[in-house]
Amino acid sequence: MRYREVPVFWGCMFTHNFPHLMENIRFVLEKVGIKPIEIEGAGCCPDPVYIQAYGGDTSLALSARNLALTKKKGDEVIVPCNGCYNVLEEARKKLKDPNLRKRINEILPDDLQYDGNIKIKHINEVLYDEIPTIKSKIERPLDGLKVAVHYGCHSLYPPSVYSDTEKIPVSMDKIVEALGAESIEYEGKLDCCGVSVIAFDPEEAYELLKNKLTNAKDADCIVTMCPGCFFRFDMVPEDLKDRSVPVIHLSELLALAMGIPEEKLLWDTHSTDVTPFLEKMDITSKKKYAGEELIDKYFDRELLQNHCEACSKECTAVIINRDTKEPFDPMEVVEKLNEGKIYEVLRSKEIWRCLQCGKCEIRCPHNAGLKEMFSTLRELSIKEVKTPRIMEDKMKILKETGYSVPARRGIRRKLGMDLAPEVDSKEIDEILRKLEKKKK
Repeated sequence: MRYREVPVFWGCMFTHNFPHLMENIRFVLEKVGIKPIEIEGAGCCPDPVYIQAYGGDTSLALSARNLALTKKKGDEVIVPCNGCYNVLEEARKKLKDPNLRKRINEILPDDLQYDGNIKIKHINEVLYDEIPTIKSKIERPLDGLKVAVHYGCHSLYPPSVYSDTEKIPVSMDKIVEALGAESIEYEGKLDCCGVSVIAFDPEEAYELLKNKLTNAKDADCIVTMCPGCFFRFDMVPEDLKDRSVPVIHLSELLALAMGIPEEKLLWDTHSTDVTPFLEKMDITSKKKYAGEELIDKYFDRELLQNHCEACSKECTAVIINRDTKEPFDPMEVVEKLNEGKIYEVLRSKEIWRCLQCGKCEIRCPHNAGLKEMFSTLRELSIKEVKTPRIMEDKMKILKETGYSVPARRGIRRKLGMDLAPEVDSKEIDEILRKLEKKKK
């Protein structure tokens, strides 16, 4: 097969949260004859909800920078993320205006000027055009699978596939059906998942997600290409878990049907339970996935399976949260590890609720407790998933000042005290750099 090379703009969500889905997308694109190439230096699109609030020129300048970087690789670009597509395509249209383009280029570096000539294609359009090729590459038909397709708002305005209409898009349905699955109709199919408003109106976001899950209950899975929507469907609030439907990224569905090696599909990275989907597809392989390997590497399986729960009964964090809306049960974390759901654990806030006081170790009849387990989980969360903002802030202060809390100079002055003694922060920063390098 002859391949054509096309730059791919990954954006923030894929790059930082779902790199394994990037691998699936690369696999699928190469199957249809496209060799994806990287765009060195590309940054945020910028974000269609938050960054755009800073003003039109801010957004356009950042978009123009990305488009100029892309032009160094080719005259077209494939965009898998709905939000990135929406922002970049809008910028492309606006920057056709030579006067506006001139003004924006004046903000950019001299060696990075956007010429106003590039073709932006959402990956759905690419895949839709390649349906005949996709059909010829199927190794595992997905017959009998009922799929609730979710397009996502930012792929509808403008439509990610130009032959689609905003009110009745069909491209993703056709792609899913090309794999042998059935794309079911359901109420609210084009409704928002709520991810874009969650930071400003969590109640509205909750209701949007609740309605989507309720309406899609007859499907074997929800399928979307948007990483933001995928994240929303995968991180279901605890009180909606009984309504959750397995969410499968479109690249996972395509890669599965097109014969990707099974170990490349990291089902254990899903936070929602995808067991019903796996059973429907008769995926019963006993091969170890990434999560199981992590558990075997860092934890004693026998100890996890034989905790007597004594530590949780006297745990201070359990006691102080007992009558609250969110009681803490450390044994639920142990149970999820025993089930192999380590990525669900690493994304949860439960691992940060342990006080690290060591009381459980003292009270444990086996001198084991759970303090070390929670400590290890926190390290793994920072390494494998995401560093909590407060941890990043603490580390930043430590590197800059040698202390981990901001200085309160006013109080020292009121007491007639000198400023706090300075610490050689450069020395500390160098120590931390060496440790970070050693970990890699």
